[in-house]
Amino acid sequence: MKQLIAALAILVLAACATTDSLQPGTGGSTFEVRGKSYDDIWKAVVTVAGRSLTIVESDKSAGVLKAEKGVGLTTWGEVVGIYVRPATGGATAYTVEVQSLKRSRAQITGQDWTTTMVSGIKAELGI
Repeated sequence: MKQLIAALAILVLAACATTDSLQPGTGGSTFEVRGKSYDDIWKAVVTVAGRSLTIVESDKSAGVLKAEKGVGLTTWGEVVGIYVRPATGGATAYTVEVQSLKRSRAQITGQDWTTTMVSGIKAELGI
């Protein structure tokens, strides 16, 4: 019986998503921003993510922001990655990628934060 419980615990933990599970270019939603500076875009990303999520990693020089939403009444939480490329100033266009994963693959509840983040960033930038 103890072995069965241990095996189930390992299975559940192995199926959990963390912010380390988020990698650019592995899915999510992307959009292009023109006519805005990198600093403007980064400020919008941080502002929008900070409204609803807890930011756990923010690297402006790499264009990477990772955040999470904690456990709730009906959810085990979610993790969100936002990537801005190129991660340098002076470019004429930037690509913003947003990924949202549920903490558990078995989780049927929870929110997909992609639309909330994309629409919020666009609104913050006035596009």
